[in-house]
Amino acid sequence: MAAKAKSKAPSNTKPLFPLMVFIGICSVVAPPTMIVLAAGMVPTVVATFLNTSKVRGSIAAMFALNLAGVIPVLGFLWTRGHSIDQAVRLLTDVFMWLLMFGSAGVAAFLLWGVPIVVQAGYEVQARQAINKLGRRRSKLIEEWGGQIIEDAKIQPMGMAKRTKK
Repeated sequence: MAAKAKSKAPSNTKPLFPLMVFIGICSVVAPPTMIVLAAGMVPTVVATFLNTSKVRGSIAAMFALNLAGVIPVLGFLWTRGHSIDQAVRLLTDVFMWLLMFGSAGVAAFLLWGVPIVVQAGYEVQARQAINKLGRRRSKLIEEWGGQIIEDAKIQPMGMAKRTKK
């Protein structure tokens, strides 16, 4: 019975262990870097918990673009002096927050906004095709008369091929 209870334990705890070890070691070795990283990577953590779509790679994309916005701030931290005072000074700058969270905003738009825009484009394209077919149908009715519609209702094109066999 205990073996069955062990097998039902969540299997996603194993990837967290190396991450926790990395965070622990870096917090001791480079606390200013970890302060900036912890503040800057908040959008990725929030997206991880709010990911309802389960689209493969969406969290990885959010992580990558969010990290791309945090790395320049870390560069400023390292060039201006790697101290907790400098980390706090950088985190009080609005433009640093804009840089870190702006890149996460771009990732959010790419992941959740672009599919909506693409679907809207497909809908416009489908409406244009429907209008084009409607105009073509009107021309056929003008050319052949209303009888073509009655003939199509009686025996559709696909049915004509099946009856010959």
